[in-house]
Amino acid sequence: MSPLSRELIIKLAKENDSELLREVLNYYAFLKNKKEQEARKQWESIEEVQPDKEEIEIINEFEKNRERFEFVSMEEVLKELGIDESELQN
Repeated sequence: MSPLSRELIIKLAKENDSELLREVLNYYAFLKNKKEQEARKQWESIEEVQPDKEEIEIINEFEKNRERFEFVSMEEVLKELGIDESELQN
């Protein structure tokens, strides 16, 4: 749990005004919905492009002869880049 989440929980737990708590929950739902809609719009606005000739050749070569290509796991990539996996969490 983040420090901000912890602080919010503590403050809300101490709040006695039920009308204020209801407003906070409604505003939270509004913001969450707005953020989800914006993310959906961004995904929908991404233009899909067709692979170029070089990319098609690479894809075809991979599909014909997969053993020629080395598989590198995400863990190996992160280790090589010096990134701790916990840094990737929200």
